[in-house]
Amino acid sequence: MLEKEIVIHEVTVNDIDGIIKVLKSTKLDDDAWNENERFVRENILNYGRQNQFIALVAELNSSIVGFVVCAVYPSFWECQKQGFIIDLFVSEPSQSKGVGSELLKAVIARATSEKIIELHVSTELKNAKAQKLYRKLGFTNEHLLLERFQTN
Repeated sequence: MLEKEIVIHEVTVNDIDGIIKVLKSTKLDDDAWNENERFVRENILNYGRQNQFIALVAELNSSIVGFVVCAVYPSFWECQKQGFIIDLFVSEPSQSKGVGSELLKAVIARATSEKIIELHVSTELKNAKAQKLYRKLGFTNEHLLLERFQTN
């Protein structure tokens, strides 16, 4: 666990550079990143401005070390709100130190307070570390998620 307390709060405009720094610490550093950075800068604040997203950052020593984004949507089958965690990133040096757990706990608490009846999350099949974290916080293998990549 970290020496200092992890602070979780809603994403603000002041958090964008920190979020990008976290992404850069976890993503491949390639030529395409500049385009990816523009996409993040243009879209991250939309998450916080719209009721259909929960967007939170984790700070340690006044530096952003992780973030989570959860999409909230109505389920016409359940006739209630559900959530899908679409992004959870923790900077390389802060991984395995409780940051991801604190972000997930905050999303779960927020989902509970907003009467979201189910939370879903996906991760790569080879990402055993993330799967262990999700299971530790009560996520189970419930559905199969299939993907189809669109070509332009």
